[in-house]
Amino acid sequence: MKTFTAILLLSILLVGCKSQKDPSPTPKPNPNPTGSTALLSFSFNETSGQTLSETNTKASFNISGPSGSAERIAGVEGNSLRVNGFYGWATGSASVAYPTSKVCVSGWIAPSAFPVQRKDLDPITENTNAAIFSNVNTSTSAGIALGINHHGRIIGQFKVGTNVIQILSDQEVALKKWSYLALNINASTGTASLYLNGVQIKSTTFDVGTLLWDNNATIYIGKESKSKTIAGFDTNGLTGAIDQVALWNKDLTAAEIVTQYNKYTPSDPDLKIPTATRFANDIHRPKYHLMPSAGWTNESHGLLYIDNKYHIFSQRNLNGPYLEHINWGHYVSSDLVSWEEKPQILWPQPGFDEVGIWSGHAIISNGQPYIFYTGVNKARAAIGLATSTAPYDTWTKNTSAVIQNAPTTSANADFRDPFVFQHNSDWYMMIGSGLRSGTSRGGLYLYKSTSSDFKQWSPQGTMLEGNPSVDGTGEFWEMPIYYNFGAKSIVLINKLPNANALYWTGNFNGSQFVKDNPVPERLDVINQLLSPSIHPDANGNLTAIGIIPDGVTSAKHKEQGWAHLFSLPRVWTLVDGKIKQVPHPNVLSLRGTSKNFTNVVFDQNSSNSLNNSTGSQYEIVATINPGTATKVGFSLNKNTSTGEQTLIYYDYTTSSFVVDRSKSSVLTGVPLSNQSTNYVLPAGNIRWRIFVDASVIEVFVNEELAFATRSFPSTSNNLIDLYAQGGSATATDLKIYNIQGGGTASASKQIEKKNEIIHPVVFPNPSSENFNIKFSNITKATPVYAYVFDITGFPVKKMETILDADNTIIHWDGIMDNGNNAIRGVYIIKGFLKNELFDAKIIVE
Repeated sequence: MKTFTAILLLSILLVGCKSQKDPSPTPKPNPNPTGSTALLSFSFNETSGQTLSETNTKASFNISGPSGSAERIAGVEGNSLRVNGFYGWATGSASVAYPTSKVCVSGWIAPSAFPVQRKDLDPITENTNAAIFSNVNTSTSAGIALGINHHGRIIGQFKVGTNVIQILSDQEVALKKWSYLALNINASTGTASLYLNGVQIKSTTFDVGTLLWDNNATIYIGKESKSKTIAGFDTNGLTGAIDQVALWNKDLTAAEIVTQYNKYTPSDPDLKIPTATRFANDIHRPKYHLMPSAGWTNESHGLLYIDNKYHIFSQRNLNGPYLEHINWGHYVSSDLVSWEEKPQILWPQPGFDEVGIWSGHAIISNGQPYIFYTGVNKARAAIGLATSTAPYDTWTKNTSAVIQNAPTTSANADFRDPFVFQHNSDWYMMIGSGLRSGTSRGGLYLYKSTSSDFKQWSPQGTMLEGNPSVDGTGEFWEMPIYYNFGAKSIVLINKLPNANALYWTGNFNGSQFVKDNPVPERLDVINQLLSPSIHPDANGNLTAIGIIPDGVTSAKHKEQGWAHLFSLPRVWTLVDGKIKQVPHPNVLSLRGTSKNFTNVVFDQNSSNSLNNSTGSQYEIVATINPGTATKVGFSLNKNTSTGEQTLIYYDYTTSSFVVDRSKSSVLTGVPLSNQSTNYVLPAGNIRWRIFVDASVIEVFVNEELAFATRSFPSTSNNLIDLYAQGGSATATDLKIYNIQGGGTASASKQIEKKNEIIHPVVFPNPSSENFNIKFSNITKATPVYAYVFDITGFPVKKMETILDADNTIIHWDGIMDNGNNAIRGVYIIKGFLKNELFDAKIIVE
């Protein structure tokens, strides 16, 4: 962004943290200003309730949102009003004689995000004015407003005579810090000025005249007077905190403004979302899955492992759970299971990304991380670049796009979502597109880096093109992935319309990806997870995290205040030309207490086969012999009083996996459609691992298949049961683990300090067989659950036992679960010793 560096320097110099005073402007402040009176004053020091009081007139103002939704946080003095974009602002009226010649509006603001400008509905020349004070009549424009626009610049509006005057600063206010704003107007001299933290930063002149007001106009605190909506959401409210708002009876002198600014020395505001209280009664909100604290998210991207931490980014609208004004969210973890939400790292700014920061990718080259993203303005997309240094919480954009636009040499429906990869010693970028020469089809444009700083790229044509009549890959491809497994590589795309994650195996030859087969494979057996982000973990296992959309209506999103979440981390391996997916070994750390069952026989007449087992957050690990049953699986989120249940099963008559949601909820606005996909399972037992986390369900089958779904029952802590039709089946071994921990840390939920990973001793090692894995300091019966993983991260041996003071060794004979001897190479045993993770290296000769 061209102005980013200047803005950043000005922000450091002018805004800063109030613990370090800004340079004193001239003239020097008069400590006892006279002649200035606050006609209206809002201190926001109420402690609760859906109303606030104006100090002078005692007028009561209503805070928008459901009963009990109003929030206060510590302000510059006492409390402040927290505004949440699509709700939380205050409205009311006050009886006051508005001045017709001179006036000032002032107040403190701490934005956690900049407000929305609607991509398709608002002209780029029309500024959002998310106001700390606005009493503008939207028909006549009489009145005054002071706030920030969609790029975080201070904006004032007023009317003198027949003229509507807008004044706009050239710089952003600081995110997540307190800033003092003031708008001075002198209609008798035709001058107006904006102030930031006591310093005049913008002035304008206009024809002298009389300030016009509408005494009956509603006063808004925290929102523009004008109505702007998308899908039922108000889009022009502030997101952040407001304090000490005042309307003065005259324009303040520079000295008076400095005095008002110097009255307070606020600490940085705590703008973390109080998830524990805000969502205390939300039975559908997952707890151990990665998700933002509130608002909207969609694609994840840029999974990285650097300096012993994992970072992942995602599409974010912090102003509400709807798709608009996209920032890049940021989350950090030491184990891929427990995450901390960080402030957003990229947001729209004037220029090529002024409308949104869309999806992209991140890489590490020579120890330096780079982000590549899609910048969107009103006309087209371009590819941007950003860099960072440890601890990677703030990123600096390149001043201009590194790829200005989609190729003009071939017809296309624009492009988006860069993915950068290395082939031999060269770096390449592929970008999703829709090709429009001839049959409409998806495609990937290819570019080659010609500079070590990734600022110069040379177009290389198309790397891969679809053939919809043959491969069913639609008309547009987004969120592409490339990965070289060694002998073979994959390219994965998310096709549109009817989004689905599909992949081919093949090889990249430096200019094109040569497919092994014309028709791609599905990533998930049943299509729900989309747009995975990939990166090797600390042990080299290729790890993937994707989005699992809610599938609910906008009204439901508005009710719950959040939209979408991310999958548990999965390990990918490529076996016989297909991606096999298993839960990442670190997920084992989530397990708590368990209920164990063996040899449970069930059929279509069975009920309560698992002895009143219930839960909202749990994992099922089961081996089921289908016996004579034609349908076999599970009934989850089961409520006998309402008739609700979600069925997940395999249908042998149609060779299909099925998710039956037809009776999953009695609520409206939630998904009730059934999902199914043909897949021929081999004869024999089915091994299931199912993770339930409130409204999200992730299913893994036979250590190779995966799918996800969403279910929104009307109650929580519902029954867990087995399901069969057409005959009887047997759960030969079944465990239900209560799940605790994980998820995303917020103001009310901090990441617990993890114990160090245990490293047992393996002997003999290396060996061809009969390995002993010895633990120390075991004094009582201690359960062990573990897998042996091969060098690609694929689980080859499941191990469960109980150790005690007299038996502290796990034995592995070197035989894998498929009955074959482990081949020569390096293996990792990783598991869970009661509540502690352990791992050790095993070398097979």
